[in-house]
Amino acid sequence: MPRLRSRAVVAAVGAGLVLPALATLPSQAVVGSGTVSFNDCDVILNPLAENDPVTQNGTWSLPITVDHPSPVPVFSSQTVGFELGSVPAGTFPESLTDTSLDIFVEFEDSRGGSLQFSAPTTVLGDFDPSQPLVLGEYDVDNVEYGESGRYSFFLKKVTVDILGSAGDTGKNYRYSCDRVANPTSLVTVGVFDPNAPAQITLDSLQATQGQSVGIDGRDFLAQVGTLTPTVGGEAANAFPVDEIGFFDGELVIPEFAPPGQQEVRATYQGETATTFITVIAKKAQLAVASSPVKVGKKVTVTGSQFKPGEKVTLKLKKKGPAKKGTKKAFGSSVTADANGQISKAVKLKKAAKGTWKITAKGAESGRTAASGFKVS
Repeated sequence: MPRLRSRAVVAAVGAGLVLPALATLPSQAVVGSGTVSFNDCDVILNPLAENDPVTQNGTWSLPITVDHPSPVPVFSSQTVGFELGSVPAGTFPESLTDTSLDIFVEFEDSRGGSLQFSAPTTVLGDFDPSQPLVLGEYDVDNVEYGESGRYSFFLKKVTVDILGSAGDTGKNYRYSCDRVANPTSLVTVGVFDPNAPAQITLDSLQATQGQSVGIDGRDFLAQVGTLTPTVGGEAANAFPVDEIGFFDGELVIPEFAPPGQQEVRATYQGETATTFITVIAKKAQLAVASSPVKVGKKVTVTGSQFKPGEKVTLKLKKKGPAKKGTKKAFGSSVTADANGQISKAVKLKKAAKGTWKITAKGAESGRTAASGFKVS
């Protein structure tokens, strides 16, 4: 989770911590701007004492700009710039002298974290509530990230405190706004970890040949490129690797990946990550050219959707009892052609009459099929 310190409250972050050597990667300023609409704004008098509400449930459209370097390494100190718009004229109820301004801003990131900072106190002098209060630009130092990933910044809350005097009375007005309408990300920052082991995860533990499953890869070398995973040694589809060494998308299980538990392997720039998935074989197709077939004649078996070039084993078996002196089983094999099709004629010498079942199984694809015929 990021840790924020404004320049006014800079502290020694990670004092005594020896950080690992970091890989160098050029960072660029990522600038995001937008207008954030709040629909729950309150003005409160003396929030630390009487806490008297002045106005409640107001709205505010605040222009904001965030300037953040990206990508950045984990545990590296970064400076993030913010520019805030103005508090509308008429928000505060009275003029003040000897006035100072304090601003507190809170962001949420897309990973469930809360990012907070307090801007340095600004001396305003005389404050005129009939004029817009310009909030200005601020830098936040020592922003650190402890985990790689992408962080999207959503503005959550803004608090503006004005402390001054009305005559001889000291007063503190607080303008506090939250409950953002239609929150949108202002900027997304990439964070990489050069010392973390590469890893991949799948969103399913099993899949059928040719089926798609979600895949996420992280902490590969932070360099843009392309990666092609394998499933059971069979190359799958390629994925673009981004500047923080991440990729994601739909992994298409190769059409003829071996069935059973198979290793999913991703190798990129010398780093390898693996996981496992159970591959389920598709069904092939099988048919008999004609039926019934006379005893002693040949039955022609055809099939499709096998792996090109693989050996397909055929088993023919009589259903039920057979007369003595007749055969009730035959075996054969055939090699699938370039289109994954087979055709084999098996002679039924002394075959028993009746109903027969024929099965086929591909040696590499694991695909099976069955059909039936009669012998007369």
